[in-house]
Amino acid sequence: MSKKSEQELLIKEYLDEVTKKLPIWIKTDIKELKDFQSELEDHIWDKATELAEGKEPEAWHIKEAISIMGSPRRITREYRRRGKPKFYITEELWPLFYKSLIVVGAIVLFVNLVSMAFGIGKATASQVAAEFFGSIFNGALIGFVAVSLVFIQLSMHGFLPEDFKKIAEPRKDTISREIKKAKAKVKKPKKIIPSQTELLIGGIMGFAFGFTLIFFPFANFTEYYAFDMVGLTQWLRLFGGIIVFSGVISFSRGLIGKHLRFQQLFITLSFIPSSLTIALFLQLLKNRAVLIDPLLSVFPGADILLYVKIGVIFTVVMTIFGMLNEISRIIKLEAYGFPKVEETAA
Repeated sequence: MSKKSEQELLIKEYLDEVTKKLPIWIKTDIKELKDFQSELEDHIWDKATELAEGKEPEAWHIKEAISIMGSPRRITREYRRRGKPKFYITEELWPLFYKSLIVVGAIVLFVNLVSMAFGIGKATASQVAAEFFGSIFNGALIGFVAVSLVFIQLSMHGFLPEDFKKIAEPRKDTISREIKKAKAKVKKPKKIIPSQTELLIGGIMGFAFGFTLIFFPFANFTEYYAFDMVGLTQWLRLFGGIIVFSGVISFSRGLIGKHLRFQQLFITLSFIPSSLTIALFLQLLKNRAVLIDPLLSVFPGADILLYVKIGVIFTVVMTIFGMLNEISRIIKLEAYGFPKVEETAA
């Protein structure tokens, strides 16, 4: 191996070690990374030339120059000290940390409400409640600790909010294609949440339908049926109460308007009637006396159980998808806020 090759190998090994210690935000910026490596290499050569007193540096000059430069961790330390410290998390990352906690909290509540809905009927009400609140506490605590550790690490590595945009930034050719597509077909931004009018109308319809289910089953018409409707009547009352609860939430969201935090709060509250709906429909399978047995007495040859199972599974799946859609709205509101589009009257 020639002297030049040996010197270049020593420098390359040192640069590789330093690069490994660099935070991700600079590694993803190819231009900045190359500039950093080039500048560091120039410093090593300059120092080695200085040690060689103007002559061509030997390998030991390179080693000595590298030793003077310091360890890779010391070299990269300044790149990790970006941002203003605030409770172990930099002030610049604090808004993103706060938003992440809101999203994680909504997900924890969703998971535990769905779990509680499937657990109702398998244990007493006190056991279900105790398990629900215990799971909420544990989930929230784990989520808080996990998110905090992630953001502490990001702060220690000198991450700033703009670095995430660089990491997620698509290649230039992809950008140009997207721009061309956007120019070719301009679409109006999608609404994150329904309009105030839609929410108010939805709330009113919820009141009307819910109260109808609560009071209509008690009419004297039940005595004309050949099967007992007491269990079904109670079930309809509960379902009507859930629909009224959903109507109250929808109507309240319509009155709130574009208030970010209150919209997120009431969207989160909507998980409660949704989870109760899941529990109520699962009771149709667990308690045959509500619907299956009465229908079998009227249609003895029909596969009532199969039809009820299909209806219950469909309702449960659609309800869960609806809850997931509401979670996506919470996340979109946190990320983008309300679209800044002037709504013109039709």
